[in-house]
This record gives sequence, C-alpha cells and structure tokens, in this order.
Amino acid sequence: MKATKFFQILSTILFLFSTEISVFAANQSSQRANPFELPRGIYSKDNIPKEEPQELKLEAIFTIKGQKIATISGQNFIEGDFVSGKRLTRIFKDRVTLDDAGKEESLTLNKNKKFSIRKYMHN
Repeated sequence: MKATKFFQILSTILFLFSTEISVFAANQSSQRANPFELPRGIYSKDNIPKEEPQELKLEAIFTIKGQKIATISGQNFIEGDFVSGKRLTRIFKDRVTLDDAGKEESLTLNKNKKFSIRKYMHN
C-alpha cells in the first residue's frame, strides 16, 4: 500500500515537472535570437526614431466633476499632460495653449462642428 502511495506521489511530481519543462520551452521560443538586442519599441539614446510631425486638432472641451478635459486629435488630456511632446498649459472655454520648449502655441475649437453626446450608465 505504501509503495502505491509513493508511486502516485512520484508520478504527480514527474507530471508537474514535465509541464514546467514544456512551458519553459514555449517561453524560450518567444525570446529574441540576439540576447543583446533591445525588445521591440525600446530604443537606445542614439537610435530614437524621429517623431512624424502631426497636425493637432482641438476637437472638444468639456468638464467632468470640475476637471477640464480637452480632446486633441482623438485623445483626452488635462492641464499638465504632454500632447505630441508639447505640454498642455491651459484649457479655456474655446481654446487650449501648449508650451513647445518655451514657445506658446494655441489650438482653437471649431465651433461649427456638430456632435452628439451619449452617456452610458455602469452598474
């Protein structure tokens, strides 16, 4: 009886060990071929890709719980956030100001554009 219990424990250990080996092998296949190569999306200081100039569009300004939020080129920002490398310094009623390394830039809201608001309630 004790031998049967011993073999059950041993077979369980061997099974767990074999699954660990297969998981380890699967993880090894996804590793980089060159261990000194940086992962995708990580760049050395000398090889930083040039950021494509992007035309920024102020699409909306709204307030939620006293916090002003500006939608610029499809993304939401608050004062102090960086928008394509420029710091959002102020959000006004119909425009925002950005600081681009000491140069002030303004984006004005297009008042002629119509949009609708949908509110979803989460339980």
